[in-house]
Amino acid sequence: MKLHKTKIVAVALAGLLCTGLAGAQDLPAAKDLISKYLQAIGGEDKIKAVESMRVLGSMENPAMGMTMEMEMVQKAPNQLYMKMTIPNMGEITTGFNGETGWVLNPMTGAMLLDGDQLKDVQKQADLYSDLKYDELYPTQETVESLTFADEEAYKVRLVDTDGKESFQYFSAKSGLMIGSEAEQTSEMGTMMVVSEIREYKDFNGFKVPTKMVQKMMGMEMTMNMNEVTFGDVDESVFELPEAIQTLVNN
Repeated sequence: MKLHKTKIVAVALAGLLCTGLAGAQDLPAAKDLISKYLQAIGGEDKIKAVESMRVLGSMENPAMGMTMEMEMVQKAPNQLYMKMTIPNMGEITTGFNGETGWVLNPMTGAMLLDGDQLKDVQKQADLYSDLKYDELYPTQETVESLTFADEEAYKVRLVDTDGKESFQYFSAKSGLMIGSEAEQTSEMGTMMVVSEIREYKDFNGFKVPTKMVQKMMGMEMTMNMNEVTFGDVDESVFELPEAIQTLVNN
C-alpha cells in the first residue's frame, strides 16, 4: 500500500513539474508572430501593391465524390465575387460590393446577407485585412506551442471587436500561417471550421497558399487554388445581379 501511495505522489509531482515547465515556457508575442507572417508572404508594401486578385481552382468533397469548380475575384478595398459550379446543380454565387452582401443559390434562391453572415463576407472581401490585425482584433495573445498539421507551430488567440474568438496557427519555422479555427455562419447555421493552410507558392513576389483543407461538422473539404493572377479583373462581376437588386429595392 505504501509503495502504491509513493507512486501516486511521484506521478502527481511529475505532473506539477511538467505544468510548471509549460507555464514557464517562453512564447513569442502574438504581434511578433503576425509581423513575421506579413514579412513571410511578401511584406506590407507588396500587400498594398495588390489592387485586385483573381483565383481559379476547385473544391473537393471526398465523402460525396464531388469536385466543384471555383472562381474568386477581389478588388480593393473591399469588393468580392465568388462562384462555385456544382455538377448537376448549377452555380452558387456570393458577392459583396462594399455595401451589400448577397448569395444566389439554385436551391434557396436570392438572399441578402445580414448579421454574422454579412460580417464574415465583409472580412473576407477586405483585400488588406492582413494589415489590420490591431483594428480587427483588440485581443491578440500567443497561447501555446504545439504541433499542427505535422508542423511545429504557435497558436494565437484572437478576439474581434464583437467579442468573437478565433485562433490562428503560425509555423515556428517559416512564420507562415498554416491553420485557423473559427466559427462561421451560413444558411445551415453557425459551425466551427478548422482549416489547414498548405502549399504556399510565389506569385510575383507574393506568397499565396494554394491548398486549404477545411473540417466542419464531421466533413472535410479541400480547396485547390490552381491559378492566381493580379490586375486581371472585370469590374462588372461586382454589380448586383437583377434578383439581388430587386431585393435591395424592396
